[in-house]
Amino acid sequence: MISISGKKWTERSVNNKIIEKISIDNNFTYDLSKLVLSRNYTNTELNYLKHEYNFVNPFINNIDFISASKLLLKIFKKKGSVLIYGDYDVDGVSSISILVNFLNHIKIPNYYIIPNRFVDGYGPNLNLIKKKLKNNTELVIFVDCGTNSIDVINFLKKRNIEVLVIDHHFINNKLDPDLIMINPMKNSNEYMSQNFSSSALTFYLIDLINTKIKKKININNFLFFAFLGTICDLMPLRHLNRHMSKIALNKLSKIDNPGIKNIINFLSLKRSINYSDVAYSIGPMINSPGRLKDANLSVDLFCSTNESKIKKIINEINLLNIKRKEIEKFCIKLINTDKYLKKDEVIFEVNSSFHEGILGIIAGKLKDKFNKPAFIFTNSNDVYKGSARSTNEFKLNGLLNKLLNSKIIDCGGGHNLAAGFVVNKEKINIFKEFVNNEYLKSKKKNSFYYDFKKILPKNNSTIFTDLKKLEPFGNENLEPLFLFENVKSIKAKVLNCRHISCILKSNMNGSMQSIAFDAVDTPIGNYLINFKKKFSLIGTIDQYIWNGKKKIQIIIKDLLL
Repeated sequence: MISISGKKWTERSVNNKIIEKISIDNNFTYDLSKLVLSRNYTNTELNYLKHEYNFVNPFINNIDFISASKLLLKIFKKKGSVLIYGDYDVDGVSSISILVNFLNHIKIPNYYIIPNRFVDGYGPNLNLIKKKLKNNTELVIFVDCGTNSIDVINFLKKRNIEVLVIDHHFINNKLDPDLIMINPMKNSNEYMSQNFSSSALTFYLIDLINTKIKKKININNFLFFAFLGTICDLMPLRHLNRHMSKIALNKLSKIDNPGIKNIINFLSLKRSINYSDVAYSIGPMINSPGRLKDANLSVDLFCSTNESKIKKIINEINLLNIKRKEIEKFCIKLINTDKYLKKDEVIFEVNSSFHEGILGIIAGKLKDKFNKPAFIFTNSNDVYKGSARSTNEFKLNGLLNKLLNSKIIDCGGGHNLAAGFVVNKEKINIFKEFVNNEYLKSKKKNSFYYDFKKILPKNNSTIFTDLKKLEPFGNENLEPLFLFENVKSIKAKVLNCRHISCILKSNMNGSMQSIAFDAVDTPIGNYLINFKKKFSLIGTIDQYIWNGKKKIQIIIKDLLL
């Protein structure tokens, strides 16, 4: 079926006998059994769906974690000062916040550095470190960066300063065997063949250390930071990442960190906070200072105990987030997106009017819209700085390695779904050609899949229980998509000049509220506003509590006429 957006939609094909076996063996509904089969859930993951598990640290016997904990305990005994150097995104901010709060609690002197995106660039900056490094520093911990920073690490070692790297980015160079590093890219099997956010790795390390020093800390605060970084850094939400995220959200009422509590209260929700609130409300707010100004603001929010200061920070962050949305909207309007419906290549845009801090957001939105890798570049002095977002079918780690080895890019870093590049202006066309060739080599037939047909659900439908079991949704655990047939759009209206809200009317099962996000001036939005004929739609199902009452809405993704 070809949609109004030009996408070819196909129902996921799974074996009916296996669905029935999963249903019988696990006492699952048919719908839940079909969803877990299409996502290739393991037996361990099926058990997670059936039972509530408490938190257990998976890295208590991991040699990297043991080495890192011994190093930290040695520094703690000396009461030496610790420098924390982290990235300016949510994962970096969350990692720094875990360490600063923990070290403050156990009264270990510490300070942190976050590079400015526009002045210092990504990762450890030697000049910045030389400028900020204090004389009594015994240890430097790099979080969400540092894996490939050989020059910086050697500089610190020559000054007899210990180094610990907690990172999850691609390894470009041969590692120093004496360097203590926690990074899943070192040995996939030792990390259960799963990538973890730097904040999750930092959390697991601090939890391990805390079992040794036995200080009374509220581990739920740190668990939330690990959850925040995991969601916002697009980590695969399967296995331990998914399990940890569910526990974190269930422990939300146990949090006493003033920054976390205040930013949740700022949302003024008339319902319980959910995964989407973290991904689409809290995450972008925390990210906005690093994108437009200075990420120190976000760390200050999470490490301050002054309520008045915290409220001022939240107001400033909110204003930055509003500005970020305006810049994002301006940049998106500069792109003729229609051409990517027909072009069999990656999304590739270079524009000097693009804001450097918004490149990743633009890439992410275009990737989601077209299910294609997106590479977005802008001028930055004498080079092009770019950001990429990709799909699971075209992972960026291997591409990064080839680009670096071919000297097509000056530098770059990231993980499978998100990366950043610096490219000489003379090589930008070579970059584009190279990436397109790699994409076409790996490209599968560009079909879009929905899970199965569904009628508009009632509040007591078992589908809501099934969906709750599968949360949180995200990378490698996508929110199920359903086909709803023969519905009409009535009472359509525009929200915030961006979204289309309407009532879906069905002869079979009454009517239901729905919303199509960012649909203004799109084929989907124009149809919902202007036409009253019956259509079918691809969408997700959302149930939430509002003012004590259960509400349902369909989130429209595409229309089939």
